[in-house]
Amino acid sequence: MMTSFYTAAAGAIAQQQKLGVTSNNIANVSTQGYKPDQVSFSDLIYTGVHGPETAESLKVGHGSRVDKTDTIFSQGSIEQTNRPLDYALTAENAFFAVRCTDGAVRYTRNGGFQLSENVDGGFFLSDAHGGIVLDRSGNAISVENENDRQDVGVYSFQNCDGLVKTGDNYLEPTATSGPAAVSNVQAKQGSIEASAVDLADQITAMINAQKAFAFNANILSMSDNTTQTVNGLR
Repeated sequence: MMTSFYTAAAGAIAQQQKLGVTSNNIANVSTQGYKPDQVSFSDLIYTGVHGPETAESLKVGHGSRVDKTDTIFSQGSIEQTNRPLDYALTAENAFFAVRCTDGAVRYTRNGGFQLSENVDGGFFLSDAHGGIVLDRSGNAISVENENDRQDVGVYSFQNCDGLVKTGDNYLEPTATSGPAAVSNVQAKQGSIEASAVDLADQITAMINAQKAFAFNANILSMSDNTTQTVNGLR
């Protein structure tokens, strides 16, 4: 099989993955506190080509692949809502802690909270997915008057790039991120952080990925046609 076939196939797969990431970013352009992802590529192995006309070997590449996907923790715009259960974070390395319905503690930037009824008749501060928001001590926040400022815990990490997305706008710590630590950042009540997705940048990235995918698909078609022609000469 021609090398160009494998090279173009690898490039098409990489661009398809980028399209998936970019589409997800665009889908979350209105998700409060959402942080976009960015794809990084790396070159595949190079092959040395020797020829009589050159003393040094030439290097022929074999396409690219997705090396990693990074979350860009840039600050989203702060929008005033005057809703007392809304809280916004004004620092990039700051997160709310939520005990999710499966019992695991995860972290989020979405401060659009609500009230969840306690079995004893009171109310807890919770998020949109039913998770219980934690205070600075890691305990559930009991709400007596929703207009009062609640003791919402704010946490930070040594390396927030090590956090892993787990869905529903949640982030989970890893050995790379280090454990969560209480932060001195104060959440702003009555405000919400908008999505950090720049729609113009994401549409531009999608157009570039679509064109690159189409280019690789054309190379695949040309390689296939060439192979069929050669086989027909036998």
